[in-house]
Order: sequence, then C-alpha cells, then structure tokens
Amino acid sequence: MKREFSFACLLAALSLCNAAGAQVNTTPYEFIEIFRIGDEASADSIFFESHLRSQIAVNSANQLFVGGGWRVSPVMSFSEEGDFIGFLGAEGEGPGEFKTSSSVVVGPRDSIYVFDEEIDRLLVFEPKTLQYVYSMNTIDSGSSISSPYKLLGVTEKGYLFKFETPYRPPGNALGIEPDEPRYSVINLLDRKGAIMQRSVAKLPAKERVVRTQGSSITVMSLPFGRAPFFVYKDRLLYTGWNDAIDISVISENGEEVRTVKIAHETVPISRREIEDQITTSSKKDRRSILRSKLLPETKPAYDALIVDDDGYLWIREYPDSKSEFAKWLVVGTDGKLIGEMELPLNLLLKTIKAGRAYASVNSEMHGPYIAVYSITR
Repeated sequence: MKREFSFACLLAALSLCNAAGAQVNTTPYEFIEIFRIGDEASADSIFFESHLRSQIAVNSANQLFVGGGWRVSPVMSFSEEGDFIGFLGAEGEGPGEFKTSSSVVVGPRDSIYVFDEEIDRLLVFEPKTLQYVYSMNTIDSGSSISSPYKLLGVTEKGYLFKFETPYRPPGNALGIEPDEPRYSVINLLDRKGAIMQRSVAKLPAKERVVRTQGSSITVMSLPFGRAPFFVYKDRLLYTGWNDAIDISVISENGEEVRTVKIAHETVPISRREIEDQITTSSKKDRRSILRSKLLPETKPAYDALIVDDDGYLWIREYPDSKSEFAKWLVVGTDGKLIGEMELPLNLLLKTIKAGRAYASVNSEMHGPYIAVYSITR
C-alpha cells in the first residue's frame, strides 16, 4: 500500500508527528513516500547490513541496486515498485563473484558496475537480464598511492576511481611515513584497468589519528575530523573538503567549471562531545586521540553531499547528535541557496533521480531499511 506523505508527514512517518509542524522547509519541494524496503513492519524479510555505507544505484527504469558495506555481497535488485527481483553476482572470487560490493554504479547505458575493493575487481552486469558479462582487475598505481577503493562513475573513456595514500609502518619502503600528508585522488582508468589520467581531482585524505610503536602502526578515527567528498554526475565531478561549504565543479578532464560557496556558521566542539565519540575505543586509543594535535575546535560544515538530475546540490549540514533532525541545504546550479529542509537525523539521502529520492533510514529497533519518495514541486 502506497504511503502518501507530504514533507510534514514524512517526519511523522518516523514517529515525530507532533513535532513535524515546527520543522523548517523553505524549499519548493514536497516529499511523498512511495514504498519502503526492509522495514520490519512490511514483513518483506529483506535485511540490509549497512546504513552509512549503503550504496543505492538506480537505472532509467527506476530499478534499484543496493550494495555497500564491508564484506556485503551480493547486490540486491528491486523493481520500481520495490519488489525484490534477484541478486547480482555471488559471494566468492570466481567469475561473476565478489567479496565486497563497496561501489555500485549504473553506467550511461544502464549497465551495472560493481567494484570490490578487497580484491581490486570491477564486475559488469547486463542491464536487462542482470547477468554477469565480464570483469576487470585494476592495476596498482605505484608505491605512493593505494589501489583504487571506490568507483565514482563510468565515462565514455573509462572509469573514475578514488585512490588514497596508504598508511605504512615507519621505515617501510612502500608508501609514505605516517606523519607525511595523505591525499584522496581521483584518477581515470582505461578499459584495461590502467591509469590514463592522473589527478582529475585531489584533496587531503580524511583526517585520522596515527600512533606508531617500533615498526607497528595504529590508525584511529579523529572525532569531528575533516574529510573529502567526491560526487560524479552527468559528466561533472563535484569535490569538496568539508571544513567549509566550498564545492568545486570539475569537468572529466580536470578543468574547473565553477565553484559553489555557501556561508556557514562554525559550531564549536566541547570536550564532552569528543569524549562521547570515543567511548567504545580502548583506553590506549582514547589517550592517543585526546592528546592529538589534530583535534579540531569546530565541527565540520557538512557530512553528506549528493547531486540531483538538475545539477542541484543537496548538502546536509553537520548535525547535532542530540537533535532529532538534520538540516539539508538545496543549492542551484548558479550557486544560490534555493532553500532548507530538516529531515530526521536517522534518514540519509543517498540518490535523487528522475523525481525520486532514495534514502537509507536507520531504525534503532530493527536496523537500516530503504525508503523511496517522489519529489513534487
């Protein structure tokens, strides 16, 4: 049964009906829920392991392909009504198999591409039958940069992959020393898996805390650390370092087309907030993190970036973990703010395509599920 919710009732759908009327929505958009997949109440027996890392790709017929997460395999496919169609591939290392569906991308002609970062393999599936066609192993780019670990998109020339400087123990001949700068780099690979264009885009890598002892190395998450964001959409690459809302729009050849800058009020971080983020870490790790010179004084500007069919940017401001809602900014191609809307904190938009929004929702009781909305203006 179709659930028809306006934006206010979208909030109500997540048990927040009484507060919905007070929430901000200055955009011209209205969300109407079409269906859910994996919600315990729907009794569809679909289970999704990951919320933040989940991948949702959509083809021209509005079919969904869902993967993502570490060691999540294979990819599930669903019809435009949300009915389960079947699996793409299988778990393993043979033809048509993969261990981790870390990237799921629909190409220009609806072929489905699944990248397995664990075994450096790109698999291609036929758009109509969803059958395995062929695979390609990527080629290591050299000692100073990692093998690719995320597929951003498919171009007429090849594949845009994200690479990152690896962590290496002190004195290791491969890679850089732990204290040297690390980068996230977008390279274009040809159809054989070799790099044909380097550094289409380049930003600092995600900030982390590194502890070394002798020849060993420990890498830890940095609370409120900055991170790079890359989105490929309609032959354009959107890149940003989330210390500020300052997005560069780059062509496939690496030439800057325009920039998008939105004023953002910085939010200070308390010591308690930092400690709350490391409660599950070991005592030794907590000590290393709290002593780190990298600890930021303010929160990042945003933690999610997607681009819709019109080239509009949907940016989620870095949320307050104690709030029930997070603010999303909608920015036009001219760089002007179209409006703001507040969505539940446990709802993360993943894809906006052909008048539909696809989101992962994390239920505290039952885990993540997928919700699909039509977008009207």
